[in-house]
Amino acid sequence: MRSAVLSNGRLAVALDKDFYIADLYYPYVGRYNHSFGGKFKIGIWHDGKFAWLESMEKRVEMDGLTARLRARWDGLEIEIFSFVEFHHDAYVIRVDVRGPGLIRVVFYHDFRIMEAPQGDTAFYDPELDAVIHYKERFWFLAGSSHQLYEYNIGRRDMGIVLRDCEDGVLGKNPIAQGSVDSAISVAYPSFYYWIIAGKSKEEVARVHGELKAKPQYYERRNTGYWKVVTGQYSSKLVGQSIAILMAHIGDNGSVVASLDTDILKFNLDTYAYVWPRDAAFVAMALDEYGYASFTKKFYEFALSLLRDGYFFQKYNPDGTFGSTWHPWTIRSKKSLNIQEDETAIFIHALWRHVELAKDYDLLKRAYPAVRRAADFLAGYRDERLGLPLESFDLWEERLGVHAYTVASVYAGLRAAARFAEMLGEEEDADSWISAAQDVKRAIADYMFDKQLGRFVRTVRIDDGKIVDVDKTVDASLLALSLFGVFEPDDPRIASTVKAVEERLWVRGVGGLARYEGDYYQRVPGDYSGIPGNPWIITTMWLAEHYAALGLISRAQGLIRWAEERASPTYLLPEQVSPFDGSPLSVQPLAWSHAEYLRAVSAVKRAAQP
Repeated sequence: MRSAVLSNGRLAVALDKDFYIADLYYPYVGRYNHSFGGKFKIGIWHDGKFAWLESMEKRVEMDGLTARLRARWDGLEIEIFSFVEFHHDAYVIRVDVRGPGLIRVVFYHDFRIMEAPQGDTAFYDPELDAVIHYKERFWFLAGSSHQLYEYNIGRRDMGIVLRDCEDGVLGKNPIAQGSVDSAISVAYPSFYYWIIAGKSKEEVARVHGELKAKPQYYERRNTGYWKVVTGQYSSKLVGQSIAILMAHIGDNGSVVASLDTDILKFNLDTYAYVWPRDAAFVAMALDEYGYASFTKKFYEFALSLLRDGYFFQKYNPDGTFGSTWHPWTIRSKKSLNIQEDETAIFIHALWRHVELAKDYDLLKRAYPAVRRAADFLAGYRDERLGLPLESFDLWEERLGVHAYTVASVYAGLRAAARFAEMLGEEEDADSWISAAQDVKRAIADYMFDKQLGRFVRTVRIDDGKIVDVDKTVDASLLALSLFGVFEPDDPRIASTVKAVEERLWVRGVGGLARYEGDYYQRVPGDYSGIPGNPWIITTMWLAEHYAALGLISRAQGLIRWAEERASPTYLLPEQVSPFDGSPLSVQPLAWSHAEYLRAVSAVKRAAQP
């Protein structure tokens, strides 16, 4: 779990609970992680005693994309304020230590440049009075506004540098290569320290000089910027959620799901990928709050990937294919190893962007890609049933025809038709509207179980026949009203929502599980009577549904539930423990913050006369 995330769109830093760098990404937000598995630490030497931050009494705060640690130790008051400078690729911190006696602050660096612990070089540069780590085109400079007291560089596997930090005296070994670590110390009570990322020694040296000349200036402008962005909201979590979403957007428009790599220990991979679905919801949330200048970058990035009319499962932040577990063996005329909802939701989000931002420039440039996607959505259907053919569900677990996917296809086709109508493409508009109406009829005909009196999660089809029905209650069934397929007060929707709430509400801690029998990220404990872990996303879907019905107090109660699950620094996790409500999986998850913002916006709209 992370306590803070800081980013400028190129350099992104995620801090752990001890205020140590846990993830350091450059030059893309989400790629590469140059601290992958490494230990970055900060320690204080005071009158012959030494302690790392993890052993101190402390608290962490966030304000926009700035973070502050306040700690007490050995009679000292310690404050560390940090940010990623928005013009320079530098992680900057200001240190203030108040109290009597001699003080030295030690910074330990454990770079894994290009996500690998070998082949690095680190050296002390006396001209710059800084330590530099580099490999190939990646350079990182650790320096200060004040003269360094000492430094040391060594082999990571020998552990000499880390042990050396704790005696208050660094050995001043000037260089090492291979698998290396380093440390520097500063013997002043108040100073600035930074890690600068760049593509050459000359670049990091130049920025080092600029920061050293006026560090207070860079702190003032970054602090002022984030106060402007987040300070206009009465709800702290709303303002921070907007900042967190901005932290996940790269300068190239990529939007990663999460910068927290703690998930690595569960599945040997991370969430630092671009899922078009998650990213589209992030963009929709920011569009609703008026930040279209940020989201336009994402839409242009995603449009460049939409070459075959549909998206791959997920992408790296540089636009290359991400890792996947959807087998290529299922690709046929009847199924694809994609999640079709990702394409449909993107088209839906893109139309909302054009509509809200009046981005007519993007409208005309996007239409060729929109046409390819809409033709795919309209054509990738069973000729007899009218339902989409099989793809993987939004939870990325099962192949079939899913209510959530079908609802998104309906919304995507409707959105594409709006594009066509605006551009006078009447033939396209008529074709896509007709396909959307066919999809809606097919949902009613083949995915509503009259005996159960509700919609079903998934059907399997083969040559125009339903061959299997999955009746598991799933929170994603809420999409049938949230995507506008049916009105929220439709009796069929009401009965479905009733089943979702009755079967998936987690008693005790509250919140809505994904579906019955969900095993993902389960923690030790007795899950008897517990469908799965509560998710922020699913619970906010329920809030959005009640807001659409005008049941504002019920929606507000669900929103308060999410607010109570936020960390002290206002980060929302993916899910929480059903036993004590503690965060699980990653924290923060961009989609959780996006759905929270969308739920708050839905309540605000519903409350308007």
